[in-house]
Amino acid sequence: MIRLCRSADLNKTQAVKLPYLVDVIATHVLGTPITEGLHQAWDHGVVTSQAWRHLDRCEQTSSPFRVEPVPFSEEQRIRLAEGVLDRELTPAQQAIVDFVVQEFAAIPAGELGLMTKLMNPSIATWGINHRADTGEDAYERMSAEYQEMARRASSLTLDSLRRSSIAITSIEDVIA
Repeated sequence: MIRLCRSADLNKTQAVKLPYLVDVIATHVLGTPITEGLHQAWDHGVVTSQAWRHLDRCEQTSSPFRVEPVPFSEEQRIRLAEGVLDRELTPAQQAIVDFVVQEFAAIPAGELGLMTKLMNPSIATWGINHRADTGEDAYERMSAEYQEMARRASSLTLDSLRRSSIAITSIEDVIA
């Protein structure tokens, strides 16, 4: 998380969602996650619970992070304390974290939440801390094509399909 926060201007919600994306990509590329975080299905998407808990109380500890309020907003920005060193990461791990920053750090927190939800369609009830998928299916669901398809599908209702679909032959017509 230090490397994430050093490389991008993140708010608290982004800072607790991006480690999940790091681990999904790391699992795909390296065969193992980078963080030791527990990624859970919270109300607004996948959250790395240890990151949330740490940032929620970092002011009372000797944390390398500082949480700063944004004026006229409920948003909180994450800053690093002076002199904080990155955890030792391999060059491949660094490249994955840097890729996540480059591709996803500018996405607003709400959109990251929806993205992570769409990556976990097997979770029927959000907010009860189910473990999020970090495997190959989650990785493939990160694609722009899948995300677009899932967003469109989630907006469909039976009523809208009834209004726009051509009726199929009913079983009664087939039997008669």
